[in-house]
This record gives sequence, structure tokens and C-alpha cells, in this order.
Amino acid sequence: MNPARGVSMVEDRPVVEHQPAALQEAETGNVGGGGEIRCPLCAWRPGQKDLWICRCNHAWNTFDTGGVCPNCLYQWEYTQCFACHGWSLHSDWYPKN
Repeated sequence: MNPARGVSMVEDRPVVEHQPAALQEAETGNVGGGGEIRCPLCAWRPGQKDLWICRCNHAWNTFDTGGVCPNCLYQWEYTQCFACHGWSLHSDWYPKN
């Protein structure tokens, strides 16, 4: 793992790996893999390179799998935002039709 990234577990929830490149993409409007997916608290949109860490230590983009870890198949109910660090229901990140 890259030592510049901080990863820890909080209340049995994965904490995001901070990736400055992904934050820069979001600020310039170049969002990959997220489309209309956005934080319900601050409207930050994840990029394709943004990674979350499961309790099994697997890193992946949670929006590629609807919040299910592809390694252990654990379904995450909450997702943490890279920008505001708030926790929201994973389902609340998706656009409402």
C-alpha cells in the first residue's frame, strides 16, 4: 500500500483512501465512472480512480459494484465522501429518477 494514503477502520466501516488526483478531477469537472453519482451531503462526484477500503482490506471503487466488495461480497450500507468526510447511505449517492 502507498504510505502516503491513510487507511483505517471506523466503527467497522471502511475509510476512504485519500487520492488528490481524484479530487482534482472532480474540481475540474472531469469525473469518470461516477456520472451523476454524487455525495448527498456536499454534491462531490467520485472519479474512476477513487478507492474505498473494505474490512477485508480490499481496495476498489465502491460505485463499480453498488457498494458490494468484490473480494468478500460484503454489502456496505454507508459510504464516506472524500470531500466532506461525511457518511451517507450508499443508495443516497445515486440519482433519483
